[in-house]
Order: sequence, then C-alpha cells, then structure tokens
Amino acid sequence: MADIYHQIGVKADIHDVYAALTELQGLSSWWTMASGDNYKGGSLVFHFDEHTVEMTIIELVADRKVRWQCTVKEGEWKDTFVTFKLVETPEQVFVNFSHTDWTAQTELCSHCSTKWAVFLLSLKDYLETGKGRPFPDDIHINHIDY
Repeated sequence: MADIYHQIGVKADIHDVYAALTELQGLSSWWTMASGDNYKGGSLVFHFDEHTVEMTIIELVADRKVRWQCTVKEGEWKDTFVTFKLVETPEQVFVNFSHTDWTAQTELCSHCSTKWAVFLLSLKDYLETGKGRPFPDDIHINHIDY
C-alpha cells in the first residue's frame, strides 16, 4: 500500500481556503474543471480533457476537513481517498493533504505525488493572488499522458 502526503501554508482566511476545496468554482480555479454536487454524499467529476476522475464526498467539516473517495470503476485511483485537513494559526492556514490507499507504489503514484504538489501550489497561488494554474495551464512535469 502507498500514500501521498503534502503540506502547504497559505496566507488566506480559513473560510476562503475551505471554499476553494468545496465549491465548484474554487476547485476549477486551482485543480481542473469540476462539476457535480458539492455536499456530503454528493458526486464530483473532475475533467482532464477526455479523461475524468469521479469522487464521492464522504466528509465535510466546515473550515477543518474535506474528504473524498475516488469512485472510478478501474485504475490505480479506484477506492483511494483524498483528504484536506485545515489547521489555522495566527500566521497562516496549513493545508495538510493526503491521497491514500493506493494498492502499490507505482510510477503513476510517483507521478501523481508530484502533480498533487504542483496543484497544491496552484491552490496557494489562487488563494494568495487570485490566480491559480489549473489543468491544462498547470506545470507539466513530463511528456507522458496518464
């Protein structure tokens, strides 16, 4: 089993950070075009050109935690979990990110670890400057399409 963990610190109001992780417009501004239902039990679809990723929202704790389960029918993301835990300090809001329950440490898992870091920096930019770098305008880390 393999897991991905990252942390960023953001100079933003915790309510704005939570909104960027839960509202369709916010998600589309730092990760990729999002559609679906943004409530507990709802289904979100993230669009990467012809490829989509489907997530079920399994936990929402206002200004504290967002947790999704990947509900794709096949592939390495199947039945993995994406979690954002927010911790507010006087100086910043820490976003503690994890993508857990991969069946193995694979090349795709390593690729996704780096891409998640890229997108978390996009989230930071979105919250601190008003402009993120969502797909397809993100930083490309290689020349392979997964």
